[in-house]
Amino acid sequence: MRDSNAALFNAGWKFLLGDPEGAYREDYPDRTWKPVDLPHDWVIGEPFDRGPENGYTTQNMQGFFAWKGVAWYRKTFFLEGGTLAREGCGVYLYFGGAYRNSRVYVNGSEAGGRAYGYASFEVDIRSFARPGRNTVAVRLDNGCEDPDRWYAGSGLYRNVYLRIVPAVHIKTWGVHIKTNTPVPSASIHAPAEITVETALVNRGAASAVQVCLRITSPDGNRVAESAVMCKVPEGDATTAEQRCVIQSPLLWSADRPRLYRAFVWLAGEDGGAMGGTVEVPFGIRTVEIVSRCGMRVNGEPVKLKGVCVHHDCGILGAAYYDAAWRRRLLTLKRIGCNAIRTSHNPPAEEFLDLCDELGFYVIDECFDKWRSGYYAAHFDDDWKQDLEACVLRDRNHPSVFMWSIGNEVAEQGAGTMPETQHELAAFVRTLDNRPVTCGLHPHVIPASLIGAPASRLVEITKALTAEVDVLGLNYHEPLYEAYTAAIPKPIVGLESYDYYSSTIENYEDVLPKNPWRYVFENDNVIGQFIWAGIDYLGESSWPAKGWAGAVLDMCGFLKPNAYYRKSIWSDEPVIHLSFYDGGGRPDYVRGRWSFPQTASHLNLDHFQRRTVKAAIYTNCEEAELWINGKKRGTRRPADFENRIIQWTFDYEAGELEVIGRRNGDAVCRHSLRTAGPARNIQLIPDKTILRAGQSDIAHIETSVTDEAGIRCPTGEHLIEWTLRGDGEILGACSPDLNASLGFRLPKTYTSGGRALVIIQAGASAGPLELTAYSDGLKTAVLEFTVTGGI
Repeated sequence: MRDSNAALFNAGWKFLLGDPEGAYREDYPDRTWKPVDLPHDWVIGEPFDRGPENGYTTQNMQGFFAWKGVAWYRKTFFLEGGTLAREGCGVYLYFGGAYRNSRVYVNGSEAGGRAYGYASFEVDIRSFARPGRNTVAVRLDNGCEDPDRWYAGSGLYRNVYLRIVPAVHIKTWGVHIKTNTPVPSASIHAPAEITVETALVNRGAASAVQVCLRITSPDGNRVAESAVMCKVPEGDATTAEQRCVIQSPLLWSADRPRLYRAFVWLAGEDGGAMGGTVEVPFGIRTVEIVSRCGMRVNGEPVKLKGVCVHHDCGILGAAYYDAAWRRRLLTLKRIGCNAIRTSHNPPAEEFLDLCDELGFYVIDECFDKWRSGYYAAHFDDDWKQDLEACVLRDRNHPSVFMWSIGNEVAEQGAGTMPETQHELAAFVRTLDNRPVTCGLHPHVIPASLIGAPASRLVEITKALTAEVDVLGLNYHEPLYEAYTAAIPKPIVGLESYDYYSSTIENYEDVLPKNPWRYVFENDNVIGQFIWAGIDYLGESSWPAKGWAGAVLDMCGFLKPNAYYRKSIWSDEPVIHLSFYDGGGRPDYVRGRWSFPQTASHLNLDHFQRRTVKAAIYTNCEEAELWINGKKRGTRRPADFENRIIQWTFDYEAGELEVIGRRNGDAVCRHSLRTAGPARNIQLIPDKTILRAGQSDIAHIETSVTDEAGIRCPTGEHLIEWTLRGDGEILGACSPDLNASLGFRLPKTYTSGGRALVIIQAGASAGPLELTAYSDGLKTAVLEFTVTGGI
């Protein structure tokens, strides 16, 4: 929330897992409760619980954590008497997300709450607040209903703000910026017309105020200003509109994410400021999505190279940390990813800020199953307020180019589903003009549709998509051509397998044709979102604690298939060597979502005196193979299915290298060397300077290496860390989701010779020292500097 009237309200809470009577009261004795700072997910620290049954159960959906429970948060805060003495002033508590069934109490009185755990919402506490000491208590119930189909976590897992405003103030999410920019020509950017609508609220007597606007360019220069008088009736609301023109605007796109900023504040008739300033970053861009022509951004053709992501962040659970998601998004960016689908719920607003800044096209999705699953009990009563919160909060983000109103809803095409889809889509259009889609699951319900002729499936899809602007399809790739011929609407693959394509007859049967080929072969298909971008907790089979079928593992490390994805998504020269090897631990991903199991190392002792089959991923014209200094030949990806070079040869330890060539020139290379005995621990941080009191974290990649610094990919080593100084080890994990130590301990077993530990700075400046230990290995020490302080 970029509002200078709002103060971050994350520090100094107390937490209890349980439901004691009277916990909402001011005088409730909470001295023994656990001190916590937000964001906080209490489930990630709970023990694993396999549960009594196998299969698709609530336990496997939640990663086998002990997830059920009622929890309370309490915090004491102080308000100055002079602040509350101002006539009509407003006091609000803003929750970025509270999972779930939240009830908020202030000084013993219930003030509000929200059932939907992913909605941002505001509670008006003015009538309950008083000068001096105040107490807020929040009750969350994560056990009274079925959980999500993925790890949800629970708690006050996003930022909370205390917002104090004068009687006349700008409504939360009340600034709406609309840009009207003609599609640019090859060399000239036409002027951009900017309309800023500001919703005002008046809690006091009728007033006349100035709505002041300033817009700055991506380099910080002032490019427009405006002020307009506005009369706000007593106890009422109104909207002010301002227009301005920006000459030769710098356009926003995923390749060039250039952000303007609007600053809006209120002033009295004499020009004196009334309250604080609302800052709204925005982008100037045109997005055209046209049937059979595809998608253009600022006049340039774009294919969406997208991934689906859930909201959990591995070790951190559902708790949102900006630094953690920045690291993940930058890694996805490096493999050519340019688009994100927020599956299947609104993300943290700070996540969208990152997508604006780093350059991603986002499909902002609000719901999963509608009247079945975790939201069933609340959908009919709450969908409108929750969908409104999503759209109003997120509609200024240039990254958001499409809304999704649901995913694989029950009774697809039957019962009330078409009517509900019409109602939701129409409501979104009253709030914003971006296109609307809805994720359709494959045609396997009812079972009579399995094996039905394509003409019948096209007929059903045509009826289902009458109310949306873009056909959002899950695993429908072989039908794209038929849909394009019969339905005059563009297509987006909202979910696609990473490696396989489904057949027309049944999506559970697969073909080896990579689904990306259906995207670039059809101009009507604007892109795809593979399932999934990052390994996530939940939706797993014991002993796996999460879904391991993504391109990044839970530590955020690149898997071999990430290099394949880069080879088809990126223009940057890339080549990567791996070996087909089924000798690793099973990852329990259902086959059609998996990628052939490969290993990118040379410690393949089980292949001694045998042949190995290599897979080489490259976007170069040809690949050259060298084994222990001897050239073994050259092959072209164009000669192989899905451009994956297959190469079988006798296994040799030592050094292997592949060289990528374009026009005969070596432009990239990848080499593997056999590792010797494990000797050292290597610590590689993503940063060594942290900010105090800012929830700032650092990721430290931990590797076991031989004397030459080569990572030892076999064997498991128990690594333990300690941290000296004002800071905390938040947790550790390896890429192996079968591990059962938990994620909040300062220790874990390595997998593939690697692990990840995350540390957080405390409230004071000074040094931090991280030490890693393991039996038989040399101890490693890493120093950090914490700046600032509270």
